[in-house]
Amino acid sequence: MSLRRRYIHLNRYRQVVNVLARYGFGYLLDQVGLGELILRRSREEAPLSLGQRLRLALEELGPTFIKLGQLLSTRPDLLPADIISELTRLQDRVPPFPFADVRKAVEEELGQPLEELFASFDPEPLAVASIGQVHLATLPDGSQVIVKVQRPGIARQVRVDLEILFDLARLAQRHTPYGKIYDFNQMAAEFARALTEELDYTREGRNADRFRENFAGDASVYFPAVYWDYTTRGVLTQEYVEAVKLNNLEEIDRRGYSRRRIAVNLARAVYQQVLVDGFFHGDPHPGNLAVLPGEVIVFMDFGLTGTLTEELKEQFVNLVLGIIRRRSQDVLRTIIAMGMVPAEVDRGALRREIEALRDKYYHLSFRQISLGQAIEELLQLAFRYHLRMPPELTLLGKTLLTLEGLVRKLDPELELAELAEPYGRELLRRRFSVRFLWRALTENLASGWEVMQSLPRQFQHLLDLAERGELTLRVEPLHLRGLVRQIDRIINKLTMSVVLLAFSIIMASLIISTALGAPTNSLFFRLPTLEVGFGAAGMMLLWLLVTIWRGGRD
Repeated sequence: MSLRRRYIHLNRYRQVVNVLARYGFGYLLDQVGLGELILRRSREEAPLSLGQRLRLALEELGPTFIKLGQLLSTRPDLLPADIISELTRLQDRVPPFPFADVRKAVEEELGQPLEELFASFDPEPLAVASIGQVHLATLPDGSQVIVKVQRPGIARQVRVDLEILFDLARLAQRHTPYGKIYDFNQMAAEFARALTEELDYTREGRNADRFRENFAGDASVYFPAVYWDYTTRGVLTQEYVEAVKLNNLEEIDRRGYSRRRIAVNLARAVYQQVLVDGFFHGDPHPGNLAVLPGEVIVFMDFGLTGTLTEELKEQFVNLVLGIIRRRSQDVLRTIIAMGMVPAEVDRGALRREIEALRDKYYHLSFRQISLGQAIEELLQLAFRYHLRMPPELTLLGKTLLTLEGLVRKLDPELELAELAEPYGRELLRRRFSVRFLWRALTENLASGWEVMQSLPRQFQHLLDLAERGELTLRVEPLHLRGLVRQIDRIINKLTMSVVLLAFSIIMASLIISTALGAPTNSLFFRLPTLEVGFGAAGMMLLWLLVTIWRGGRD
């Protein structure tokens, strides 16, 4: 690392540490060994909750930490509800960067002067965020587009912040009790991967194209096209769609759009993404959704998406069906199959919690059950029992909760579960279809064939070891080591007792010899043998009593 880079790291490290300390997190910094970097400790206790202080600290630290907070707001399995509520309010309170920087970034990325690339380019941004800002422009053929331009220097700043976060994760893993429960290093790696992908606008463009392909032929949903000739890692150019944002209900009503049809189209689009395609929009809040005439739903901003494998889709359905069918054992079995239950968890208590959750839904029909709320309650259960939930499942829970909130505002009478039922039936039909069963059979046969192919080689290896006399069998009964240690202690005590008894016999012989008038001209009898012997015997007796007492306590 160069001297300049070390200087940048140290300055940013101090800034991060002191901002956290100012908002009352100095005790955590002391715990991980960073207290010495705090320049001045605040003596005033701010009348703010823990969640509020965390949100304000992350906002002050800038883009990387704001994104971290936004990611944590989707993890109710890691944080309590009050902190999650505060983190959902995180905002990118950043000013727009100058148009001169916009021009420079666009020309460097696309390799031509701005005037040759675009017929017009509005210098005033439509939207501003911590990573980039959006401008309205017109292509030479007259097409209206939006151009998302990355903030200058943001990639370098994120790289430095991520290295600091990796350091903090390692320290938290090593020096805090939570390091025994959560894998902070893995969390930091997942966040770094997600944020690095978000800095690559070509990935966002590919996400948009994938949605367009998945919904080809569906006239109720629209995804803006990407202009790839004008798109790079730092610049994204997409079709401009003039539509009414979903948070502008007054304008929706003024134009005579049907709220129910909007809600139905939105719900069906999300359910297809989740239950059919396994690729869903991870942030469907009203600012990223709009409506065209005919109640067509427009999705925007594809930086955050979720992917569900076939296995994870099945497990998600099994979780929901286990709750609906009042089968707590099925829910617990699915959670264990997902690898989420640590070894130290009290499974009996966990099963009782699941049964209590099951009883809550016992008298409800399928149409009355909220899928998002059911997942949310499972995530809260995960927080209480430190279950390791897959990030895709927590993002899915947030997506479904956001969907249900939007639908309730549009049409409170609409039953979402009724709309989800056909997609659930289709998923079950596909699970037991000939094609699915044949694929599962071929995969299992392939795995079995690989095992059978390796068996002769492994068996031959065992025979070779046996022939060379190197084959050993290790048998270690449960608690054998403890038993051996206990036997060793007993033998030591017996040995010491025998030695003490022999020493006592010798001392008794000396005392008797002296009493009977043994000759005192011998050097041995002129020494203070009796006194030394009594002292040694006393020390040995004391040691024996102490070891017996300690052994009894063990």
